[in-house]
Amino acid sequence: MSLFETHAKFATTSWTLVAALQDKDHPGHGEALEALASRYWPPVYASVRRMGRNRDDAADLTQAFFADVVLGRRLFDQAEAQRGRLRTLLLTALKRFMIDEHRRRKCRPDEGCLSLDALEREERFLAREPEVDPEEAFERRLAMVQLEEALRRCERSLVDGGLAKHWAAFDAFAVKPAIGAVSPPPLAKLAKELGFASAVHVASALKVVRKRFRLLLREIVAETVIDPADQEAEYRQIVSLLS
Repeated sequence: MSLFETHAKFATTSWTLVAALQDKDHPGHGEALEALASRYWPPVYASVRRMGRNRDDAADLTQAFFADVVLGRRLFDQAEAQRGRLRTLLLTALKRFMIDEHRRRKCRPDEGCLSLDALEREERFLAREPEVDPEEAFERRLAMVQLEEALRRCERSLVDGGLAKHWAAFDAFAVKPAIGAVSPPPLAKLAKELGFASAVHVASALKVVRKRFRLLLREIVAETVIDPADQEAEYRQIVSLLS
């Protein structure tokens, strides 16, 4: 079992991972780095691609950024929960890294965080995205990462809570149609396929899931922003980017 998997209702926060990373003696030090890199490399890659780099160059630069700056210079040691947002720290560091690119060395092979499948996924995502500046690309991709994390937590909490049918209905009616850009199936059809008593019961289940999802998305925002006023502004920004 992962050191960061607990019996708590939701997953470990980004700040908990940062704290583990800052403590060299923490038993989950390496795992914390892997978890944070997994969360934050997609927006970094998206931003570098929007700077005009091709896929291979962007992959090399993203890996080098994590190897040289995040790991080598221990970027997250500078992170303090009371001082603001992790995304601001990462974006500022990335801008400096790219300005000073000519000093970059080749990324060590064993420190690569990008698989071929992951790169293909990011390229498909970027192909659907509008041509925006690098900073907005970073923000939009990070918003999508947070959305994806909220969906994962929502599914886990519903299934663990005995509401697997609720999640199945939401996945079929909202998630898959959004990904495939198709119309959602009729509620009556879902009721028959998933074993609900009626379309009205499916609609009620969807309301439950949407409420849970919104709460989880707000929770994820709160994990990286301490000030309540900033949390609300951050949440609204994410919603606007995803709309």
